[in-house]
This record gives sequence, C-alpha cells and structure tokens, in this order.
Amino acid sequence: MKNLSSTNIWQLVRYYWRTEKKLYLRLYLGLVAIYLFKTVLFFFFGRIFSIEEMGGILLVLNNEWIFWGFILICTSRMFAVLEKKPTAITLLALPASNMTKFLTRVVYATIGIYLLALAARLTVNVINSIPLFFDDNWPLEYILRYQIFPGHWVIAGLDISGLGAIFNGLSVIVFVMILALWPWSLFTLFGLLFRRHGWLWAIPVLFVCISIFAIFVRVSNLSDEAIMSITFGIILTLSLLNYWLAYRCFCHAQIISNKLTRL
Repeated sequence: MKNLSSTNIWQLVRYYWRTEKKLYLRLYLGLVAIYLFKTVLFFFFGRIFSIEEMGGILLVLNNEWIFWGFILICTSRMFAVLEKKPTAITLLALPASNMTKFLTRVVYATIGIYLLALAARLTVNVINSIPLFFDDNWPLEYILRYQIFPGHWVIAGLDISGLGAIFNGLSVIVFVMILALWPWSLFTLFGLLFRRHGWLWAIPVLFVCISIFAIFVRVSNLSDEAIMSITFGIILTLSLLNYWLAYRCFCHAQIISNKLTRL
C-alpha cells in the first residue's frame, strides 16, 4: 500500500468523521461561546473605559487573534489520538499506508478546522446582527460582509503599504493562502513532534521567525516585487520541509513512551 488509494482515503475520511463529529461540534460551540463572551465583555468595558483606554484590550482580544489562535492550537492537536494507547493502536492499525493516513489526516483536519472556525465566526456575526432586524435597513449585507473571512486585515495592510497595486484579487488570495501555510505546517510538526502541548513550543518559534522576517523587510533595499518573490519561495520551502518532517515523526511515532517527544 505504498501508493495513495482513493478507497482507503474515503474509508479514512468516514472513520475520522464517525469518531470525531461530536468533538467538532464541541469545538464549534466552544468558539461561538468565546466570541459571544468577548462581545459581552466589550459591552461592559465600553461602559467603564473610553475608546482610548480600551486600545490595548482591543488589540489583545482582536477577532483575528482568536480565529487564528483557535485554528493553530487545534491544528497542533490533530494527532492527539496518538496520546492514548487504544486510539493510537487503532489509527496506526488502519488498513492504509502511513503516507495515506498522514496526508488524509492533515488535509481532512486542516480543512475541517478552518471551516468550523469560519462557521462559528459567521454564526456570531448573525447573532450580533439580530438587533439590526428592527431597523429600516436590511442587515444581510452586514451579516455577509467580507470581514467575516479571515485575512481581510492582510488585504488592508497591502493597500496601506502600497503593495496592493502589485496584486490583483487572485494574487491576494494566493498570497494569504501561502502565508497561512507555514504556520499551519509549523504547528502540525510541533504537534506531532512533542507528546503534549506542542503549540506552546510552536508559538515562540513562530514569533521569532516573524520578527526576523520583519527586520529583513525593514532593512532590505530590495524592491517590493523581489521581497514578495523571496517571501513566497521561503514560505513554500519551509512549509514543505515542515510537512515532510511531520510525516517522518508520524512514521516513527511510538505508542508507549515517557519521553518529551514521540520519537
């Protein structure tokens, strides 16, 4: 079973959905609760503090931080089944090659987590829009406005920096996808490498690398097009490297081990 099999892929997807649909529902409800709690919290803060005083709170509890933080933490936990002996044995004993199990798991969980988070964000947006139904204006445009999709801050940042003129709509979408690919791959790798709380190890690495890249952009004399080309190449290369290393960790994962890592 060295080659990918569509039959095995479909069986794996059905197995994942059958065993994890309740978990996905709990994650969805949990994220909705977090967003609603933030809304209520800001409502009370708005009656106590001024907009200027709430600047720091708005920065820390930004919707983008919540959205991507949730996704990345869940991404690092996509192979949590390896933490318990019964579920680890079941996963590793499934009738498919390691490559099939790894790729199916990564693609299924990555897309599933993203859609789950997006659905929670849209749900909260609809709930927050309920008072608008009592206004004269129809709130459908507000409910479905593009801000519900993560990454609008990237587009805004490109426009402010003047780089928006370089990219058309399709290029921006590709840029955001490639930009998100590296953190996804990094948290996948650390989630597989470490037996517990891999995301805690990945966060400092993420911020250090982002800081180094920001310094490079700041001091570089290269053109905007050259910087973007270099960025694409580095992110794509590092992402593929992270996924390859994650696959090697999956192949060498031990069911019983007291070590810090799964190797």
